[in-house]
Amino acid sequence: MKKVFRTIAAISILTVALSGCGSKTASTSGSSSSSANNKPFVYVAQQVVDSIDPAVGVDETELISVINMYDPLFYPKRTNGSMDPVAHIAKSYQVSPDGKKYTIKLRNDVTFHSGNKLTANDVVYSMERELALKRGNSWLWDGLFTDGSIKAVDDNTVEFDLSKPYAPFIASLTQLFIVDSQTVKKNTVSNDYGAKYLESHDAGSGPYTLGQWNRQSEIDFKAYPKYYLGWKNSQFKNVQMKFITEEATAKTLLISGQADMVHEYLNTTAYEEFKKNSSLVVKEGPSAMIQEMPMNTKKAPTDDINVRKAIATAFDYNTANKQINDGAAQARGPVPNMVKGNSPDLTMYKTNLDEAKAYLAKSKYAGQKLEVTYQYVAGDATERQLGQLLTTDLAQIGITVKVSEATWPQITQAVTKPDTTANFTMIYDTLKYPHVDSHTYGKYAKSAQGNYRSASWLDDPEVNQTLDDARAAISQDDQLKLYEKAQDLITALCPSIYIADTTHRIAYQKDIKGYEFVPLMGYDIAFYYFSK
Repeated sequence: MKKVFRTIAAISILTVALSGCGSKTASTSGSSSSSANNKPFVYVAQQVVDSIDPAVGVDETELISVINMYDPLFYPKRTNGSMDPVAHIAKSYQVSPDGKKYTIKLRNDVTFHSGNKLTANDVVYSMERELALKRGNSWLWDGLFTDGSIKAVDDNTVEFDLSKPYAPFIASLTQLFIVDSQTVKKNTVSNDYGAKYLESHDAGSGPYTLGQWNRQSEIDFKAYPKYYLGWKNSQFKNVQMKFITEEATAKTLLISGQADMVHEYLNTTAYEEFKKNSSLVVKEGPSAMIQEMPMNTKKAPTDDINVRKAIATAFDYNTANKQINDGAAQARGPVPNMVKGNSPDLTMYKTNLDEAKAYLAKSKYAGQKLEVTYQYVAGDATERQLGQLLTTDLAQIGITVKVSEATWPQITQAVTKPDTTANFTMIYDTLKYPHVDSHTYGKYAKSAQGNYRSASWLDDPEVNQTLDDARAAISQDDQLKLYEKAQDLITALCPSIYIADTTHRIAYQKDIKGYEFVPLMGYDIAFYYFSK
């Protein structure tokens, strides 16, 4: 998952941060022998929620909000670290022999928070809305449909008639969250597909409805009593997600018991401290996240492949991973090791200053004084340390690094254009949908450009064609061979410093039950599955 922190107005006054915790009670009915119904579950993140519109949200806290208020057609399997898409709102599906027509049967017992019944018309509208707004994850389905090719056959059957085979289609539907079309249409202004309305209201069928939302401090969720999977007394009927930028404050909230869980992006030393506390659980293991520094291939001097290779071989991976990342393994390339389709034979860039100097001498900038820019999220100690390491390493081959910090909204705005994207943008990139396509096409296809994941601005005809061919392949074996070929091509072009195949860590109170690591952004923080 992308590690993103929103820098917000100071919430660092501890008394203010603590005063809001545990202050609300659940509003849903039902007797309980558990305190879970009387005390809210408090989750601490270090970034705000910019949007709760399921057609807009793409980062961590946005997707957590969406996942808890809306339902997708398919849900990633939550057991044993699996991520295979399994039926959720969908009951079953069939695919035509040519791989282009998908017929999906829906459950008939799901209602929206408005009371309206969820039908195939809502599914059709939700996809059409995604494609019309052209925001969020809409690029997943770009170019797949023509007018009338998404149809409601009956109330419980929807048909997707694709213009071409698309290997990750079912996997991608973990990102299609179904909206209440009747409610959204009633609140549409100037053909905006309800965009303004959904920035401050929900129109989902998920386990929670939107409670209070202070955009600078917290967002609250209330249980939807008629959720189709039902409720147990031990589940949390009221949830608060608090935005705490100061790591010390986040730690204090958890240690004091005034927070139930903190997110996975604290400094590794924080989790070592938590391990020593008998009241806390620290769960850790392999993740589906790559820590990397995309290099802007459209901006001098990183527009030169030999400069990029010089940088990649000057970088000190050992210090980065052993000291800063607390023992993380070096990433082989753009795809995490745990993702099926990861190429096992990629050539990894290793630290070698002699090779780095030789690459630099072959570049079109040989003999020139070079300066590059490195941008990271303000307040993130790990990203700051990696920037300092980069500065030291590149100084040894005569390249000056200009380091700057910025808020996450500033960074996401900067990466929408090549000329405003830094030479290096520090990112953490996790699986967005359960398919190798996420870390290949989702980062390096031309149609996916304009967001933090594609901050390298790589545009290579052979890479683009190979990725298109992989998506169109019907046989899974053919698909995987092509995705592996794409990885070979991409790493040969050196569009990023692939630093670490990261370790996932999360900490919570020992009386919290039901947490399962799901290697798909946001899905492990599905509050419905937590209990006490």
